[in-house]
Amino acid sequence: MSSVTLTAKAVRRSLLAVAATSVAATGFISASAVAEEGAKVERIEVTGSRIKQVDMETVSPVTVIDASAIAMTGEKTVADVLNNSAINSFGSWRGTSGYGAGASSTSSVNLRGLGSSATLVLLDGRRMPGTSSSSGAEADTSSIPMSIVERIEILRDGASAVYGSDAVAGVINIITKKEFDGVQLDLSHEMPEVEGGDATRFSLATGYNTDKGNITLTYEYYKADSVMDRDVWRMDDPTYGAYSTFSSVPNGASESGWVDNSALCDEVENTVGISDGRCLYSYGAVTKLFGDVERNSFLSNFSYDITDDIKFRGRATASLAETNTRYAGTPVSTNFPVMSADNMYNPYAATGGEDITVYMRSVQIGERDTLTETNNFDILAGLVGYADVGNGLDWEVNVQSSASTTNSFNYNLVNDSIVQREIDSEKYDIFNTTGMSFDDWNKQMTQLYSAAAHTGVYQGKFNSTQVDGLVSTLLLDGDNVTVAMVAGAEYEMIDFKQVSDPESAAGIISGGSGGDDVDATRDRTAGYLEFQVGLPADFEISAAVRYERYEQEGSLTGPEGVVVNSSTFDAVVPKLGLSWRPIDSLLLRASYGDSFRAPNMGEMFSSQSLSFEDSLDNLWCNTPGNVDPTYCDPSQQHKTWFGGNSQLEAEEGNSFTFGGVWNVTDAWNIELSYYSITYDNKIESVSIDDILRDEIRDGSSEFVTRDPATGKILYIESGVRNIATVETSGIDFVTAYNFETSVGDFNIKADISHILDFKEQSSADAEMVDYAGLQDTPDLRGNLALSWSYDDYSAAWTTVYIGSQSAQYYRDLTGFDGYQDYDAYFKHNIQFAYQHAYNGSVTIGVNNVLDETAPTFYDYADYRDINTNLYDVLGRTVYLRLNQKF
Repeated sequence: MSSVTLTAKAVRRSLLAVAATSVAATGFISASAVAEEGAKVERIEVTGSRIKQVDMETVSPVTVIDASAIAMTGEKTVADVLNNSAINSFGSWRGTSGYGAGASSTSSVNLRGLGSSATLVLLDGRRMPGTSSSSGAEADTSSIPMSIVERIEILRDGASAVYGSDAVAGVINIITKKEFDGVQLDLSHEMPEVEGGDATRFSLATGYNTDKGNITLTYEYYKADSVMDRDVWRMDDPTYGAYSTFSSVPNGASESGWVDNSALCDEVENTVGISDGRCLYSYGAVTKLFGDVERNSFLSNFSYDITDDIKFRGRATASLAETNTRYAGTPVSTNFPVMSADNMYNPYAATGGEDITVYMRSVQIGERDTLTETNNFDILAGLVGYADVGNGLDWEVNVQSSASTTNSFNYNLVNDSIVQREIDSEKYDIFNTTGMSFDDWNKQMTQLYSAAAHTGVYQGKFNSTQVDGLVSTLLLDGDNVTVAMVAGAEYEMIDFKQVSDPESAAGIISGGSGGDDVDATRDRTAGYLEFQVGLPADFEISAAVRYERYEQEGSLTGPEGVVVNSSTFDAVVPKLGLSWRPIDSLLLRASYGDSFRAPNMGEMFSSQSLSFEDSLDNLWCNTPGNVDPTYCDPSQQHKTWFGGNSQLEAEEGNSFTFGGVWNVTDAWNIELSYYSITYDNKIESVSIDDILRDEIRDGSSEFVTRDPATGKILYIESGVRNIATVETSGIDFVTAYNFETSVGDFNIKADISHILDFKEQSSADAEMVDYAGLQDTPDLRGNLALSWSYDDYSAAWTTVYIGSQSAQYYRDLTGFDGYQDYDAYFKHNIQFAYQHAYNGSVTIGVNNVLDETAPTFYDYADYRDINTNLYDVLGRTVYLRLNQKF
């Protein structure tokens, strides 16, 4: 098949074979090798540009993690590999129990700390289908089979002009294996020190090549056992106090105070009695931190040469997963039940009775178990061709169809209306005023909750169909100047719908998150141009411009019934880059680009939904005279409403990078890059911690509603909104060194990312706060890897580093001294491998070999008091991996 030669200089600089060797050894590719003039050189598409080229180092910085480096991490999923990346600044989401809409079964990546929706994830250079739980805005990186990954390229630069909306912080491009002949089996098993969490992965890969094409087929089975919260957190520490007033032994509040129901407390497990008569519930004793996961994944790549100049290529992927998560028995809290003063079982009946608000939890019918079924499908078919026109014309036309479906079944929820009806029926002595035996009382409570039991059902569907095409050519091929160009267009149609069962949507069900229904469509149209200009003295200019238009429409159900909203967002975003090689071993580069992201359909059109989020109300608790130890525990849950915002504006930003790559010797490479990103109108679902901190700083908050009598929080509105600005800058440093000895070959690689500032402004009138280096926003992350190989043996030692963090800002802001500074964190991993004579290998390893403990939020023990998005909480983990080729 014919090809276009883009630049004679690129041909002169390196051969692809040399470049591929450099990737395996160092993780990034230089142009230190010089090809013979006129040699035939294969070109590849490098993440950051659609123009194919020989030199892997371009005007934009790219980190490459090849298959051997992925294996060296010892991690079990692509999501875990990416989470350890130094530029995944503040960690990224990994599914944990207690989150609705299927989010408990997904993982994402968060480059530069700008949010997962600002990181574009590609599979072989094309957008991965988004999950229905994120309204299609985020790809589930845990769904990608590890066995299919050839390498991962991380573009550390904004690229909206090249790839479109969402490529604000950077781009993750996962390159899959395409040319494979034979059969390969992989089996791995890992066992963490914590109880549970065992994970098994089995994969079968097969491929067949002919002189006309090839086909590969990969199947992977993955299973991970759940991890219980009680096996991770310090629940036996005397300072632990994560208990809830919503208890299996109901607590009642009236004008006279709390109903004393302590007599039953000693007979019910997972309860703690306190001095005011309440019987509190230890919900952490029964919840799962990470659920049971079982996933089947399939991928097939295929290509066929129809003629010498036209190739058919395709890809099909499928991921079928089930996740079982668990949260504590349902607190009846969406609508608080009340025992009337004239109820025959009212504890104050002898004195005329008082209305009692009941804090109850349906433990008797079981915990809140959620089964989430997530099915993702993606099919790509296209033609790739060459036309002998001018200097040659490469072209391609593609059709891609993706679908993501999430079904969640939330068991043992409670219908508030039925609970209230049953209490009013005077059939249940919930406070045991008649002195029943524990068994009789427990039987009554079981009957009450059984009558009100409800199974919540959620379904989300995301469907996308895209048609796209491009042409590329060499416009000018002079002795001193070359100009290459690519032009393309895309059109995508998206349908997104998520719906809860009618009772949950009506707001009468406790324990779920129903109500955030969405019914929306989106059409995306885009056109782009990209140029690469080679100039004398080894200068090169890259320029790109893209126009993108989003037209979306969705319906919202509110007090006025169904309201249809529509919106249109469009933008022209440019990017300009310059590179220069003053000497053959040194590349200097700089780039500037604008970015743009339209609000997704869930952010704009989701209806209101209810959740219960934990946070410390420092404003109330630090006011003199306010005393309530349970309410003032940081794990106290507050009623929180989430929902879409049809008035959202598009996010806009720009990024600038400057740096260089130096091949000091054939064995030693150094890269240093500076970046600066400004992100305006950033859309966030603001956490209630931030809302309450803003309330303290600003003196009030329109998003917090308090009880006029007590001043305590009644509810919080934490929907999505445009915050004013985020500004961040930093430095990336990467170096790699190879050396050969009589006892084996060694490779050392280090990559470090230092955040100089991360300033965020929560509103136009608020002050700009620099969060870099504060608790949960580390300003320094890095990785160090040392590998050795000798004959059939190899070994590796890797270290993941997360810098120390200060909590002083939060202590000063809230007046709460319990926030704790974080010490620097080192996670060491070790691995040994043997390549045996039967075309296979055996690998054993230990991750977190020194069993490093992650830092905690507070200076006392609490529930989920470690940032699991950033730190490992499973402890020392041993794994075994077997590989066999046929």
